[in-house]
Amino acid sequence: MTPAIDDHVRLDTHPTHPSAVQAVLTGAQARVVSMALEAAGWSVIATGVLVLARIDHEEPYWAADAA
Repeated sequence: MTPAIDDHVRLDTHPTHPSAVQAVLTGAQARVVSMALEAAGWSVIATGVLVLARIDHEEPYWAADAA
């Protein structure tokens, strides 16, 4: 039996840059989720926190695509 993945991703607008999207990762395998988001163009800003900042105002599209 494959063990369940108990990881969570909370997507929200960045608190100080409303044109950016922030992802907060929790769970035992959050590093796997982090690697997937990094591959999709997200940047790590702290342990378990990534941000997607773009200058073309396409953040909602890419955030939905990553989710």
